[in-house]
Amino acid sequence: MRTVIPAIVSATLISLFGTGPTFANSDPVVIELGELAVTRGELNDRFQVAVRVLAAKQGISLADQDPAVIERLRVQYLDKHASELVMLAEAARREISASPDEVNAGVDALRTSGIDGENLLRQIVKDEQTIQQVTEQILQEIAIPPGDVVTLHHDIKHTLITPEEVCLRHIQTETADAAAEILAALDENIDFAALAVARSMDKETAGTGGDLGCFSKGPGEVAKSQFEKVAFAARKTGTIGPIESGFGYHVISVYKYKAAHELTLNEAYADVERELKHEQLPNRINTLISESGIKLYPENFTASEAGG
Repeated sequence: MRTVIPAIVSATLISLFGTGPTFANSDPVVIELGELAVTRGELNDRFQVAVRVLAAKQGISLADQDPAVIERLRVQYLDKHASELVMLAEAARREISASPDEVNAGVDALRTSGIDGENLLRQIVKDEQTIQQVTEQILQEIAIPPGDVVTLHHDIKHTLITPEEVCLRHIQTETADAAAEILAALDENIDFAALAVARSMDKETAGTGGDLGCFSKGPGEVAKSQFEKVAFAARKTGTIGPIESGFGYHVISVYKYKAAHELTLNEAYADVERELKHEQLPNRINTLISESGIKLYPENFTASEAGG
């Protein structure tokens, strides 16, 4: 599934460029939308926080980035914030707003990345969440003819495959003989999970009956570990061992197996339809921008004039 974030429709914004007014304090206006005017200083302040939010979400350090890259992002932020303002205006029209609990959770997550929980950070988080919500509502309103879904499914059905999956338990022993004893007990219909609790040396999984969870691999993929190789090989027999590893010897039991499966039209319909809606989403946002009356003044936001 895609993350629902509106695209920046720069071509539309470029057509709205003009010569911007300035305030008496020499802090020129860079964006106008209705009665709202955003100055260069306000946008620079917002960018300084927004770029840290972006870095935190991507798990990167701004200190390691080329200053020229940061400057390019700053210049591009003019377009980005303009589109954000249009989407926020649409959200207000629809009476959509992120809840305080949602905002608090978002801010708390970013504080762990070292971003101060100042008012501007809170506003950016709220704006992002609100834009996601209004974008999702717009997405849901896009009507896709069923025939288009059928056509796309036919074209991409070979890629719509659920992976092969195997779920397994294991009992770890110190010697091959001990593993053989486990296999003999299983032949007498002793419960595998009970044996794992009583006999497995792997204390992390013994308490859950030796459960190692599920592993999956797509068409053409190879198993990523020895356990996976053994598990996929053992899917028909169910139980296999002794298997030697660096931790000792293991008896492995496959308790669930799902073969790879090509999704039918009914199974894939919702995802295929959503894919088609996403293709039309930029046009919807483009229309909102072009009809908003927003004005941008990029000459007031050049690197030489920006300061800080």
